[in-house]
Amino acid sequence: MKTTINFSILAASLLAFGCAHDPSRELVEARTTYEKAATGPSGTTAKAQVYDAKKALDRAEQAHDRKSGSPEEIDFAYVALRRASNAIAQGTYLQYQQDTKDAKASYVAMLEAQKDSAETRLDSSQTELAAKSKDLAAMKIARAALEKQLMAAMASLSDMAKIKQEDQRTVITLNGAVLFRSDDTQLLPIAQDKLAQVAAVLQQYGDEYTISVNGHTDSRGSDAHNQQLSQARAESVRGYLVSKGVSGSMVTAFGRGESQPVAGNTSAEGRADNRRVEIIVDRAAVASASTPKPGT
Repeated sequence: MKTTINFSILAASLLAFGCAHDPSRELVEARTTYEKAATGPSGTTAKAQVYDAKKALDRAEQAHDRKSGSPEEIDFAYVALRRASNAIAQGTYLQYQQDTKDAKASYVAMLEAQKDSAETRLDSSQTELAAKSKDLAAMKIARAALEKQLMAAMASLSDMAKIKQEDQRTVITLNGAVLFRSDDTQLLPIAQDKLAQVAAVLQQYGDEYTISVNGHTDSRGSDAHNQQLSQARAESVRGYLVSKGVSGSMVTAFGRGESQPVAGNTSAEGRADNRRVEIIVDRAAVASASTPKPGT
């Protein structure tokens, strides 16, 4: 019986001793909040505030050691809790400011890089444009020189053919009487001499022009015969020009028959004018063919 009473007294004493040393709720909360402040962003960005919270927490711990749950412990714990909370808030705010500053710096750096890239592309484009402008100017000078040479060459043909300028076309008209015998498609020797001179001029045009050889007749004979005759004569002239060095890919031959007279067929003179071969040099046709179509 006596032993049982002693154990009861000992248990009660231990319980009282343990309760007497339990920290207050305020101190527990202050410890937890301080730990967050010390280990979070505020531990780096708000060191002064964290240090103040630590001093208040140390005083609360000392008060707890003297007397657990005392008003002094609770007061200092409250101060420590408030300072730790302020440190966390300050640290979060300062971290936000730093993150914003870093983001702004990164954005500015990106803009600078984009600006430098754009300026580089602009410089490259301007250099390329200047080079193209220079090339274009050189081409214009070369073309003007070629046009001058061609005009001089055409003038040299004026004593054997009619030369007519039509915008971007040049029409060289050769009388059929000096090219072929009546109702024949074989070139006369004198015609070959004349066409050799024409070929020498046409070779200077290069591939920048199309050349169309058109054969024409008067109205004597049937339409079918005249069509066939004019086509054969045009082919004969084309073949001779190509044999003298004119680019075959640029020369075509057409028989027009009696469909395009330049004079009346009621007189011998008019019929003589209608019996002709026209060599049409056309720069516009090549320019049109080389111009890109919309959407291509």
